[in-house]
Amino acid sequence: MLRIELSIDGDCYGTLSVGTVAVIRALQKHLELSLSEATELVNRCVFEGERVSLSASTRDAAQALLAEFARLPAAPRLHASLFD
Repeated sequence: MLRIELSIDGDCYGTLSVGTVAVIRALQKHLELSLSEATELVNRCVFEGERVSLSASTRDAAQALLAEFARLPAAPRLHASLFD
């Protein structure tokens, strides 16, 4: 398993975070997380300022996730690193 550390600089309007739906969908797609799991991780990053640790089953999945993050409008606010 490969580890990905993720933090997100929040862009919030009240209790809403801007640009995180695409991040949640990318986590679901590449790490096979449920909607609730992906949402919880993103909320912890955005609203609690946490840096979360994620597990990817393969290097391809991890690299695909990081590549998708780089293409998102929220990319400047996403900080993700891959660790073996």
